[in-house]
Amino acid sequence: MALFGASLLVQAPALAQDAPRSVTPTPTELESRGATIRDVNVIVDNVFDANNPEEDKRLYRWANNMHTPTHPSVIENLLLFAEGDTFEGRLLDESARVLRAMPFLSKAEVAARDYDAATNSVAVDVRVRDSWTLAPDFKLSHKGGATEVGIGMADNNLFGTGKDLTVKYLSGVDRNETQLGYTDTNVAGSRVHLSAWASDASDGYRHAINAGRAFYSLDSNWSLGGTLLDEERVDSMYDLGQVVDEFQHDVRELTLSGGFSGGLVDRRARRWLYGFTSVEDRFAPALDRPEPMLVPEDRKLVFPWVGIQWVEDQFREMSELNDMGRTEDISLGLNVTMSLGFAKQSFGSDRDATLFHVDAQKGWEPGGDGHLLTFNAGASTRDENDGLHNSTVYAGARYFQRNFEKGLFSVSLQALAADNLDAENQVLLGGDNGLRGYPLRYQAGTGRASVSVEERFYTDWYPWRLVRMGYAVFFDTGRVWGTDPRGQPSLGMLSDVGVGLRLTSPRSSGRSVVHIDLAFPLNGGPDIDSMQFVVETKRSF
Repeated sequence: MALFGASLLVQAPALAQDAPRSVTPTPTELESRGATIRDVNVIVDNVFDANNPEEDKRLYRWANNMHTPTHPSVIENLLLFAEGDTFEGRLLDESARVLRAMPFLSKAEVAARDYDAATNSVAVDVRVRDSWTLAPDFKLSHKGGATEVGIGMADNNLFGTGKDLTVKYLSGVDRNETQLGYTDTNVAGSRVHLSAWASDASDGYRHAINAGRAFYSLDSNWSLGGTLLDEERVDSMYDLGQVVDEFQHDVRELTLSGGFSGGLVDRRARRWLYGFTSVEDRFAPALDRPEPMLVPEDRKLVFPWVGIQWVEDQFREMSELNDMGRTEDISLGLNVTMSLGFAKQSFGSDRDATLFHVDAQKGWEPGGDGHLLTFNAGASTRDENDGLHNSTVYAGARYFQRNFEKGLFSVSLQALAADNLDAENQVLLGGDNGLRGYPLRYQAGTGRASVSVEERFYTDWYPWRLVRMGYAVFFDTGRVWGTDPRGQPSLGMLSDVGVGLRLTSPRSSGRSVVHIDLAFPLNGGPDIDSMQFVVETKRSF
């Protein structure tokens, strides 16, 4: 398997090293022989490795004793194979990816061993390491001159069951809210998932529930599910980093969906999708702004829809890319999802409309190891009797090249163009989406484009065996074009430079990276500070 540079190769630890093993054929050889799986051995390691002298200390032993290990049955329910099945190497690989995607696991490895020629069978070891999951949920974010703080308690492996329970209070840019959430990815050991969320906010509330059976593997043959949302909130419109308009926005949405597939054929899956959606948006002046500049038009769309999805089974294991100290599964295959909906007044809509949406992603390794290029694009629109409404087209690309001994050069390009947007939507550019040296939501227009160039450095410093550290230098540039109905004309091209520190804990279930940046705007209006101090939590480096 070609991996992203030799320095990014993840060296998997040997499994069950205390047990002698027979020579096991390669997965391809096992498949050609029609071997079966004789035994599945699930090994759950605690958060800290007591066999590692650096972690065999009182603090780490106490943490392990306080932690409830994941029940082996939780791991077994996530696997895509079982005892007695015919051996397929790709199912072992995909099962490892499924396990690594679980927030309560920091490592996962699946490997065959002990081939028995007499029975033409093999044993499979599944070894995982737990993350620390029960912890106070703190959030501190300061970017673009705005601060968000949050405090709560979260456990995404409740009593070792793999279930997620979160209670938190968040004071954000748009609202203050108390949140309660619950997620179960395998209800009663099945493939059914359930998630429920409730929040009480300073400007309204949000209640949501989602349940169903998704395409849980590349070879899944069917899916079925539903989502219900009831929300009341105040939407704020921005220009130059300031709120220039706001209005009440109430949303009621119901979606029932399903799909069927012939499974994985030649490492590609084609899925036919179908569903029914009813979504109603109602708008009114907000209490704090009884005379808004522009109140969007109420809208109710009720429509059946059909779609198609292509998924390619082409993944690479990488590390020190978007995270530190974890294995990352990067998709290089072509993945496309497309849907077409038909809203009719006879179904209960307030208008006739055709709705279209498409998303696509692809990855490459140009020039072999050490280079990675990813691309994503999409479009959506709503065709009514008087033309197209709420149309958007976006595209993005990211290029990575390994350099120096522990460095990574990164270039990111993002662009979005919109036409005849619904009045509650904006195209914004600022400190929260591409220009770290400027206030958040600084420029508004009908399109935007930005480029970020970054040199990343990953270090071996691992203080207390808890925190991985890295740093970066960066340059951002971008602009909006067109004029938002509530905004000022574009200020043209804006740029900034900066340096930043990156912190993450492979022991934690949060899978988040703390960014601490100093960013310096190179141009812009006199209303912005000469330096932006940014502290925020992201999902990647």
